[in-house]
Amino acid sequence: MSPSRSPSPGSLTRHAWRLCLAAVLAAAAVVLSNAAAAAPPEVRPPEEVRTAPGQFIVVAVANPVTGRPAAVGGTAHGYGTTTNYRVSATAKALIQELARKHSLTPVSEWPIEQLQMHCVLFRIPPGTTREAVIEKLLQDKRVLIAQPLNEFESATSATPPLAVPYSRLQTNFSALDVAEAHKVSRGAGIRVAIIDTGVDIEHPDLAGRTQLTRNYIDNDAAEFRNDRHGTQVAGLIAAAANNGIGTIGVAPDVKLLAYKACWQPSPSVGGRCNSFTLAQALADALLAHAQIINLSLVGPSDPLLEALVGKAIDAGVVVVGAVSDDPRFGFPAKLPRVLPVAEAETSTDEGSNVLRAPARDIVTLVPNGHYDFASGSSLATAQVTGVVALLLARNQKLSVERLRTLLEQSTVRHDTTRGPFLSVNACAALAQLVPGAVCAQR
Repeated sequence: MSPSRSPSPGSLTRHAWRLCLAAVLAAAAVVLSNAAAAAPPEVRPPEEVRTAPGQFIVVAVANPVTGRPAAVGGTAHGYGTTTNYRVSATAKALIQELARKHSLTPVSEWPIEQLQMHCVLFRIPPGTTREAVIEKLLQDKRVLIAQPLNEFESATSATPPLAVPYSRLQTNFSALDVAEAHKVSRGAGIRVAIIDTGVDIEHPDLAGRTQLTRNYIDNDAAEFRNDRHGTQVAGLIAAAANNGIGTIGVAPDVKLLAYKACWQPSPSVGGRCNSFTLAQALADALLAHAQIINLSLVGPSDPLLEALVGKAIDAGVVVVGAVSDDPRFGFPAKLPRVLPVAEAETSTDEGSNVLRAPARDIVTLVPNGHYDFASGSSLATAQVTGVVALLLARNQKLSVERLRTLLEQSTVRHDTTRGPFLSVNACAALAQLVPGAVCAQR
């Protein structure tokens, strides 16, 4: 062993500098680890929630704010150590009392700071029905929400796979006058949340364009990237421009937030979601400060989801939702202040109170770096979301009422070999907002 020596003044300075640097790095590591820990946990429902949703109900009770906004999500056995918005003793006791009284089994639970509620997913007892249990629960004035675990589906029609030569087939691009619109805005910096199936974030037209991904369905990253519907939607909104390949999105410079709240049993079947997964995604999109939420899905009235959508809109978030032809499916398009979008090709009624965009045989992205045709109001919804991003990039203070007016007043008629249709026009909408903007189709 070498004899110890007193450090020289220079080495002492270097030693002190190293200690200081180490302390700074350690402090930074703590900050970073805390930031990472503050991310909401991804709570995934058990498989039976997907296969037998009729066995479950959603219940919410009051849970006044007791701390900073929390991570959404938890389990019936606890919430970890990073949650700042905690479940109050009163809410816990009430949930336990309700479970005992009605023979309910807690499966998962999550405190939602935005609504000041504590929500629980319960399994109902054998030999009873959801309707009977819900009716009894709603007789208790302390129960704010008692509802079925509703199911939702993507608003897309399956189209047989077909290889395509990409951008030259983007007839929707022309109908929306996107090329002219891009001279004025490309949606730079606008945060768009896609609540859908997973997204192929490694697709050449999407690589590096997604800032955040969340998965409430499973722990399968490969399957997340292999999901078709969310990839189609993301491609229409944000496919890269001027990269020499593929297609071009309506708003290629937005920042995408991809929330997998739906699953797709097979590429030929639309996505499926439920109240549990969609509630988490909506709450997390609010925590992530999304400016637009795209809901290319349809389903029944749902008190919990409607409350979250309302909270989002109150916070200034623009929610764009697909319109369903099924009168039973009013969510999300029939909610007040949601921008409702339908297929352009289904109506030429200029007095309609919905927005329209092309939705038949639209070429877009599909997983594994491919491109394909698809149809449905999901795709029309995604395109209107892109147009909204173009407008917000020029004026982020636009209200949803003003946005709707701009989109309605920019709707134009197109006469095609397939027949006439009405569609919003991105450049015409921007021309109302940006002095001097000129559009080829005006």
